[in-house]
Amino acid sequence: MNEPIATRENRLRIRFGLLATVSALALFSVTYNASAADDDYPPIWIELSGQFAQDEADQDAYIPSFLAASPFGKPASNLEGSSRASWDGATKFSFKTDNDWIFSAAMRYGKTSRSKTANHQAAHASHHNTSKYSGAYDSYQLLKTKASERHFILDFQAGKDVGLGALGSSVLSAGVRFAQFNASSNVAAQSQPTNINGYGYYHIFRASFAAKRHFNGIGPSLSWDASAALFGNPASSSFTLDWGANGALLFGRQRVNEEHQTTDNYKHYFQYLKTTIAHGGEPRSRNVVVPNLGGFAGLSWRYPNAKVSVGYRADFFFGAMDGGIDAAHRENVGFYGPFASVSVGIGG
Repeated sequence: MNEPIATRENRLRIRFGLLATVSALALFSVTYNASAADDDYPPIWIELSGQFAQDEADQDAYIPSFLAASPFGKPASNLEGSSRASWDGATKFSFKTDNDWIFSAAMRYGKTSRSKTANHQAAHASHHNTSKYSGAYDSYQLLKTKASERHFILDFQAGKDVGLGALGSSVLSAGVRFAQFNASSNVAAQSQPTNINGYGYYHIFRASFAAKRHFNGIGPSLSWDASAALFGNPASSSFTLDWGANGALLFGRQRVNEEHQTTDNYKHYFQYLKTTIAHGGEPRSRNVVVPNLGGFAGLSWRYPNAKVSVGYRADFFFGAMDGGIDAAHRENVGFYGPFASVSVGIGG
């Protein structure tokens, strides 16, 4: 089953590599033959940016059935589903021809990881039986979780500056977007839900869960970037209000490899009487179509050959990941938060 999947992914990588190569050759060809529209305006721009992004990934939380009766509640849902944040880095290369066409290539990368532990233990049932030799056992619950996520987004676009008159610029662009998401999570739980005195019987429960989730997709994209002058002199320095929106339709594949196990040890003080083990989880893979919508708003301090910007950006991919446990469950992936960027113009 894995061989056909690997073959399809290799074909996708080959097609993407060819697309990137052809796009790069086209961009350099235009750069070589184009001249700047205005001698005072650099035709080539390089932008570096960073974003403190809150990451949205609504995968199902793994909660073993024995936690439903736990006296300590179900903190596993809070641990595994806690909010995540990442520092994303991005770079963009663009150039403008003498007929106001703008060609660009942009890349964004981010990753995040977290681990948490919750350890709960009840007080002893009474003072006289707290010794391990008396046969007294404390009720307890130990939960450990680890999770990580990586995302990579690549854009190639060609656009036209249709202008906003004397107010500023308005660029409409079309192109291709590629997105890759990878996520993994691990959960371990151990619980003895009751205090037992003397030589009684009791349960010790254990559970483990591990999952790896992937998405690769590529498809057509559209964007609109606009800028309006607030005050200042564009020939020297000025402040502008910037905003924009983007959308894409990605055709790709979701994959999940997950497994989980629960163990119920029904135990006497001297020996195990019964052990019950339950297994679950299996690999899943399917083709999907993922809509993508995003936008930004910010302020820029502009010079003829440089720009510093701050603002807020969001990007959402609807149904991009399979976040289910034992059955497929499509979940959204999103990145949103403040950003800052520095752009430098070359040539002109």
